[in-house]
Amino acid sequence: MNASKPSHEDIQMCKRTILGEVTVGRIPLEQARRQVKRVMRPELVDAAYDEILLEMATNLSVDSAVTNSETYSAPGAAWYHPSTVGPCWAHYLSKLTAARSPALGELDRQTREIVALLANPNAPGSRRKGLVMGSVQSGKTRNFAGVAAKAADAGYKMIIVLAGMHDNLRDQTQARLDEQLFDGARWYSLTAAGQDYEEIPGPEQVLENMPVVVAVVKKNTHRLARLVRTLKDVSPQARRRFPILIIDDEADQATPNSKAQQARISAINGRLRDLWGLVETGSYLAYTATPFANVLIDPDESKDLFPSDFIKTIPPGDGYFGAERVFGLSETVDEQGNGAEGLDMVRPIKASDALSLRAPSDRDARQVFDPEAPESLVEAFRWFVVATAIRRARGQAGHSSMLVHTTHYTDPHAALQARLDDLVNRSLEEVRDGDMSGYVKSWKEEATRVASEATVPLPSWQQVAAEIEGVLASVDVIVDNGRSDDRLNYNDDHPRTVIAVGGGTLSRGLTLEGLVVSYFTRTSNAYDTLLQMGRWFGYRPKYEDLPRVWVTEGLDDDYAFLARVELDLRSEIESVQGSEFTPAQIGVRIRAHPGRLQVTAANKMWAANVVQLGLSETSNQTFILRANDAQHNVGVVEELLAGLELDPVPWQNHRYMARGISGSRVSAFLDGFAVHPDQHWLHDPENLSNIQQWISANAAGHSWDVVIAANSRLLAVDGATPLGSLRLAGLDLPCLNRAPLSGSSAERLDFKAIASPSDRIADIDPEDYGDSPKSDDAQRRRIRRTHAGGQGLLVIYPLSGQSKAAPPPAGERAWRMDMPVHDPMLGFAIFFPAVNDATGDQGTFVSVRTTWEVPDTAEGDEDDAIETEEGAA
Repeated sequence: MNASKPSHEDIQMCKRTILGEVTVGRIPLEQARRQVKRVMRPELVDAAYDEILLEMATNLSVDSAVTNSETYSAPGAAWYHPSTVGPCWAHYLSKLTAARSPALGELDRQTREIVALLANPNAPGSRRKGLVMGSVQSGKTRNFAGVAAKAADAGYKMIIVLAGMHDNLRDQTQARLDEQLFDGARWYSLTAAGQDYEEIPGPEQVLENMPVVVAVVKKNTHRLARLVRTLKDVSPQARRRFPILIIDDEADQATPNSKAQQARISAINGRLRDLWGLVETGSYLAYTATPFANVLIDPDESKDLFPSDFIKTIPPGDGYFGAERVFGLSETVDEQGNGAEGLDMVRPIKASDALSLRAPSDRDARQVFDPEAPESLVEAFRWFVVATAIRRARGQAGHSSMLVHTTHYTDPHAALQARLDDLVNRSLEEVRDGDMSGYVKSWKEEATRVASEATVPLPSWQQVAAEIEGVLASVDVIVDNGRSDDRLNYNDDHPRTVIAVGGGTLSRGLTLEGLVVSYFTRTSNAYDTLLQMGRWFGYRPKYEDLPRVWVTEGLDDDYAFLARVELDLRSEIESVQGSEFTPAQIGVRIRAHPGRLQVTAANKMWAANVVQLGLSETSNQTFILRANDAQHNVGVVEELLAGLELDPVPWQNHRYMARGISGSRVSAFLDGFAVHPDQHWLHDPENLSNIQQWISANAAGHSWDVVIAANSRLLAVDGATPLGSLRLAGLDLPCLNRAPLSGSSAERLDFKAIASPSDRIADIDPEDYGDSPKSDDAQRRRIRRTHAGGQGLLVIYPLSGQSKAAPPPAGERAWRMDMPVHDPMLGFAIFFPAVNDATGDQGTFVSVRTTWEVPDTAEGDEDDAIETEEGAA
């Protein structure tokens, strides 16, 4: 008699058993399936296993990240199941719930998606590198703590948190994780508050016998060297068994190579390369709000820490104050932001005030530098007192902070601290003597200027005045820098009213609780440094109307420009999330400032190129097609070629060319050509409209050439199968061998690439460029710019329905398959002409690799004789 079909309840119970084996035994899913089959009915286990696979595939949300398709389309790529969350996440969630932390459902979703992108901890040898882009002061620590908790539950055995370059940030990160995440039962910490990493004896035994091992480490060469030595003491076999997760907080600081040449490696970058090189199984996960330097890492340098597997953005939550909200969007660039204005919370510091606080460069002079507090600083101080009094009158008894950041030199900080202490004491005496005039003036000038943002009613002046003396009596002025003993530590049981004077240690990663006033005269030429200095960004619940920022004249314009930069960068990444492009291919563009600002430190930008905003010199191709569109596309190409004189290409057999096609004809061709919806660059109506507008503005005349790239070989790669031909424009064109990726179907044929890299110069006579190098795309780009006469290029490819996949090496997976359809079809590549499309308000970008670029290696080049010519050159 046949066994009854497993019930839903039985399947759910079996799923829990299988996933329990995965989590507790830290074994692969398939092994857990086999083990459970020993004690449960095979058909029940198989049904449960199939549901788990489906749920894992659904959970692998590649649409929310830019991913490497080869990584995430491979068998077993989807490994993480949400139900494998266990005690570490449960403990962390309970702590956040008790603290009434908002948006926990969103945190659960974001961390689930990120963990699913990590390497499978139960698959020895699996390694992945990725980057998460947040916003300054937007909750990245909360996010990566959640990722750490879920990763630990999923089987990661060691978690290393690289917590910036300063002791105060490392200590603050350690304290937060100690309070919210680590507990003695599930975690074994190698670091503590005030205690950075030291080498430990018998690290392999520690990994073997202890629960999840964790270390919160400052990015310092000596600390990292100790960590590297520790891991070297663990055998490669053990490191393969014990998966490691490296979380690099503030990953744009010190992690990217800061030497100006590729062959030279900076100290911390070298240590981090060594550390990652020792991870046999595991993941490197970069977190930063300013990934300018990270995306400028050379993606072709495999030993470096370019996020080659995924780049993911996490949006700030409701109520976030960022550069765009505070400063508006710069009007110095294009019109996309429509000149949006920021909130009325920015106050200019007069040049004379800023100059009076500028520390001299001479060290001896700095040690005696002791300027009086200028009027703008006094005004900022008074509003800090009034704003804190408003919060207290509203019943908000939490921390209240003011940041004073005038110089990165440490010597002047103590003198400024003394000046502010004196200001506090004099102000307290005045108030006790009945003089409230300065605070009345501040109230009248500031209290209602951002009233539109208020979520709590403004108390009366009488209620506020009653709090002024108590606020002044509680103010503590501290110095937090690399040489001070003070540290900006907060304890929720003892709320602080603090004025923090500092430099570098306050400008990166550190959270100033209850920040209401920032006084900021120091500047920088680098995007990342300026944005990170903006400690005023973040969440201000129930006092959204009170924060104020005093900055030197002109710095507000820089921040408005950086709001545009941040929006561009985030939009660039998000626009290709879930698309066919990999992190290495997208070459995220970063807008270049028209004046003094640079993207990041010049010594981190050696791999970067300047590219123009727009489509000049960019290229694209159709490589996700549908069989049902084949005949339609033949008709579209016939219309493109109608009436044109197609001549054989003298320097390439079986190719034909027409010159001088109009931009309007090219636009009509793009409008008519059908592709799969996943081919976003062409299928998306907004993208297509933008391309057509660009052509109309920059290449409308007879600015285009068309090349038909037929095949010089008649047989497929198996040497036996005829590839056939396609009739087009009165010509019988031998078809190309293009085998699609495994898993393709007639409904979705993904070729990954159909164009040969050399096709960028397919319409240029080799005699024109002679011996000019052409082995890489930069060289071919240079040839096109110099010798194409400003022409754009369309290359049409007839693709054989008899295409065969080359057999893979023994034991390796077949990445490609034979064509699953029989009829030929057409695809194309487009190379936009080199024009100056970055004039006026459009600006320029900096990028390692231009978006929409044809990969430098394309499949199927073996059937093009031009590759042989290239090799001979």
